[in-house]
Amino acid sequence: MKERNDALVNGALIAIGALGILDNLVVHWLLGHHRAVPGPHALAAEIALVAASAGLLVLGVWRERHARRAGRG
Repeated sequence: MKERNDALVNGALIAIGALGILDNLVVHWLLGHHRAVPGPHALAAEIALVAASAGLLVLGVWRERHARRAGRG
């Protein structure tokens, strides 16, 4: 049961990270529909959001690779 929960958490981390990166790059920067955070610090906040999303993505991939190497995947 723990393996299924780990796989769910890993998949969620990967999906949330990828979606955060895609949303910020496409919707906020390329298309310019709206800013994630209004005000003079919007660019810094959006860069921080992309970095946090990348961190979630990397963490999810690392956890999944580690689980598969340990024979739990």
